[in-house]
Amino acid sequence: MQERMYASGDTQELERVRHFVESKAREFGFTEQGVYKITLAVDEACSNLIRHSYQHDSSKEFCVEVGFDEGILVIEILDSGAAFDPLNVPAPNLREYAEQHRRGGFGVHIIRMTMDDVEYFPSDPAHPFNRLKLTKKLN
Repeated sequence: MQERMYASGDTQELERVRHFVESKAREFGFTEQGVYKITLAVDEACSNLIRHSYQHDSSKEFCVEVGFDEGILVIEILDSGAAFDPLNVPAPNLREYAEQHRRGGFGVHIIRMTMDDVEYFPSDPAHPFNRLKLTKKLN
């Protein structure tokens, strides 16, 4: 079973995305803590997409697909923005961040820490959308 929703490049859409992902994760049987972690990861991914790739352009749209496959929740975020592979982002140096009183920059780290697997597939002639695939096992 796979369901999808479309959202615009406006941060106001993040609430709708969170509710969609929360409901699907609960439906699949995740605990409240699991639902929170999954929703946080998707929120970070979509926030980064809206801010950095779409630059808050509400005329641009992205898709969030949620499916269940043999005990695994699969979430795919499809977009038509500039390709950005979060797997190429190095883990933040927490000491350096604290010393410099920096804020932000933890989104990709949060995604990696909360999900079991993260894959990125940039668009190509056969597949017109960038695709971020997040998976989480139901334990």
